[in-house]
Amino acid sequence: MQTRILNARYRLDEPIGEGGMAVVYRGYDLVLDRPVAIKVLRGQFAADASFLRRFEREAQAAARLSHPNIVSVYDVGRDDGTRYIVMEYVPGTTLKRLILERAPFPLDEAIHILRQVAAALDYAHQHGLVHRDIKPQNILVDERGFVKVTDFGIAKGLSDVSLTEAGFGMGTVHYVSPEQARGEPATPASDIYSLGVVLYEMLTGRLPFEADSPIGLAMKHVHEPPPSPRQFNPTLPPAVEAIILRALAKDPRQRFPTAGALAQALAQWQHYSPSIPKASPRASGGLYRPPASRSRTRGGPPRATTSATDIGCATWLVGSAILAGIVALVVLAFQLVDLRALTGTSNQPEPSPTLVAVVPSPTLAPSPTPQVSPTVAPTPTAEPTPSPSPTPEMARVPDLVNSTLRQAEAAAAAGDFQLSIEEVFDNVIPAGVIVRQDPLAGQLLEKGSTIRIWVSKGPEWITLIGLAGRPYTEVLQQLQSLPVTVEKVEEGSRTVPEGYVIRTEPAEQVRNGGTVTVYVSVGDRVRVPDMYGKPYQQAIVTLQQAGLVVRDVIPQTCDEIRRAFPTFDCEQFPEGGVVSATLQWNSWVPRGSPIDIAYYQKQPPP
Repeated sequence: MQTRILNARYRLDEPIGEGGMAVVYRGYDLVLDRPVAIKVLRGQFAADASFLRRFEREAQAAARLSHPNIVSVYDVGRDDGTRYIVMEYVPGTTLKRLILERAPFPLDEAIHILRQVAAALDYAHQHGLVHRDIKPQNILVDERGFVKVTDFGIAKGLSDVSLTEAGFGMGTVHYVSPEQARGEPATPASDIYSLGVVLYEMLTGRLPFEADSPIGLAMKHVHEPPPSPRQFNPTLPPAVEAIILRALAKDPRQRFPTAGALAQALAQWQHYSPSIPKASPRASGGLYRPPASRSRTRGGPPRATTSATDIGCATWLVGSAILAGIVALVVLAFQLVDLRALTGTSNQPEPSPTLVAVVPSPTLAPSPTPQVSPTVAPTPTAEPTPSPSPTPEMARVPDLVNSTLRQAEAAAAAGDFQLSIEEVFDNVIPAGVIVRQDPLAGQLLEKGSTIRIWVSKGPEWITLIGLAGRPYTEVLQQLQSLPVTVEKVEEGSRTVPEGYVIRTEPAEQVRNGGTVTVYVSVGDRVRVPDMYGKPYQQAIVTLQQAGLVVRDVIPQTCDEIRRAFPTFDCEQFPEGGVVSATLQWNSWVPRGSPIDIAYYQKQPPP
């Protein structure tokens, strides 16, 4: 078995996964002293510029994300033409393997897994990334049911049009959304569809669509409705089936608005009632035909166009209305003149009653009465009456307090208002909910104006008391509902049972948005320290201090080592350094386990 170290830092151990363009190895970071997963680009793609761009995009996309349910990216590098990405190592298996072994899943277990995947997708979508290849092969599950989403290699920015490839060859066709199959850009709704396929497979043990070719399979995603999940799993509640079918809607607008909304509907499936919005004929791709006139006679021809007589009657009615309005204005003008005369204000400069002067109607000619004619006649010094400015269109301010930001945006758009958003800490109002607004609800405001809203960030400090001694799965679920980042560290313990929380750091309070490190017991076990390359005398002491029993310490020459590791560098490796052991480095083993080690000796013993 070859031992290779990339850039004198990352040791490649055994392969743990393979894809079309890369091989994933279990490895070890010799600098930070921790296990890692290393994705190495296959040699035949190293000279292909498009593959290199895609490979680098994976690292850049995933490195932007920091979430407990997303595999972290630590580093990206190159060593003698070898491109690689260093990632978090997740011990466990893929959801696909679990589906093949155990499906259909119990409903509670499926919901537990899906909620973690949904949390990862919600986080990615909020940060402008669409995964585009959600499938069980990209979902890792450890033995405690903790989930990590991986392989953001074809993730795209929501506004990144230049990187949108047509077709569906980039993803797995069994899980591709209809819009991706049609060659359209993927959206968060596309990830929700793929998540619906995963849920369908988890709860039925089979995929919704099968075909002999990728093209045939893609066309089924576009055109055919999925079979009823209860046809294959009659124990599924009807409400759960309705949730699955909504996630698999052909029209993205008919799916759940977010991945979190899908998970929430599943968590509360007993109270779920389907309410899928109807799509208009125009939106669904069909021809739009306006409804027939209600006055149309049944079985008869359509009503003819408006006749000349109808036009004449309409003109007469409109003209009469205009004439009546002008007469009313004239009467009002005369009354105003008489009123000013009675109140002694007739000597003030008057604006010219231009409405009367410009009407060319003989029936409306001004009376020759002496009291009126001087007022009506225009004078050279009179200024023209300014034309009235258009009245601004007004609307009532909606009530946004206690609504979510998404709901507030929809309500503001309905009233043609803009939003100015500020975030504040609040110890009562949950995060993401509107705390207050200005102006208040119900006031009249000109359309297009801005409404200021304050959105809660939740409490500034979050209490953590009561987490130690509880199962890690419960603690993780509780922490995932809070605005914190969770990091898990395994420790051996003689007193705390395996899978239970030993302690957290910090222990009592964490700032909103901070990190909580959860130390989880693996039982009465010890971790084998990685002593590769360390002096064997130091290794003996360290291994014994860790709780192991060191038995044989064996020297090996360069030739002996190269029989097992042909690429072993005898010149660079330190003499006396440990080269192998009978236990795997960094593995958890029962306390008191025996271990043998071998070290490098340049000259054979006399």
